[in-house]
Amino acid sequence: MIIDQPQTHFIFGYHPQIYEGYTYIAYKKKPLTNQEYLDYWGKWILFGSRSKLDKIGKTLDPHVDSGLIPCFKYDRKPLVNLGMEECVMSIYCDVRDRAQVWEKISGTGERLKAWIFDRETVQMWLPGGGLLEQWIKSEKINQEKALKIREDSRQRFSKIFDFPDRTFAGWPQ
Repeated sequence: MIIDQPQTHFIFGYHPQIYEGYTYIAYKKKPLTNQEYLDYWGKWILFGSRSKLDKIGKTLDPHVDSGLIPCFKYDRKPLVNLGMEECVMSIYCDVRDRAQVWEKISGTGERLKAWIFDRETVQMWLPGGGLLEQWIKSEKINQEKALKIREDSRQRFSKIFDFPDRTFAGWPQ
């Protein structure tokens, strides 16, 4: 099910049960613990125009509804404040399923592939991480507010790193 709410930056593809407490961060229908999330969860990354990613999203949507692809999201417009000239699509899955998921992605005609674990993305949004620091710089945030943002990031992500035995489903989004 594609969820396109114009007030948000991202367009999402989620399983229809997402509103019934279903978590897409799972392997073989079992929610991942935080440690499993760090060890196995990641995403295929695609780049392109909004219209290209709209077409890919429509092609992948039935595979999300069937449960093969846990979810995807893509930019409504490029994140120019982070230096992006194209939109980015992230197609999430457990690394143990990534070959099957890539097979569906390649069926859209996509040939360039890049895989990244979510733990790497989390690290980029931690204090000192490239994405967080680039965002702070691009928004011209003063030093006092930047320190608060970094602390907020540290606290938010410590829930994952400090409690690896809890399931990811309980982590605040």
